[in-house]
Amino acid sequence: MSDTATQLLATFESLPANEQRELLIAMIRRSGELPDTIVSDDQLVGLADELFQTLDAEEEHGDDTNTG
Repeated sequence: MSDTATQLLATFESLPANEQRELLIAMIRRSGELPDTIVSDDQLVGLADELFQTLDAEEEHGDDTNTG
């Protein structure tokens, strides 16, 4: 990953949870507009699975720190 990408990721991680979600949604939508989609369907399915597993684990442990 480039230094610029690393900096963008660090900035993303410093945002409040609600802004992270909004930005992530916007980036996923825009990725579909690229000539050669950066993320394949299989990768999206894997990412969605990871996300839902994380959300399930947080819910199971009563972790509501990401509720923005």
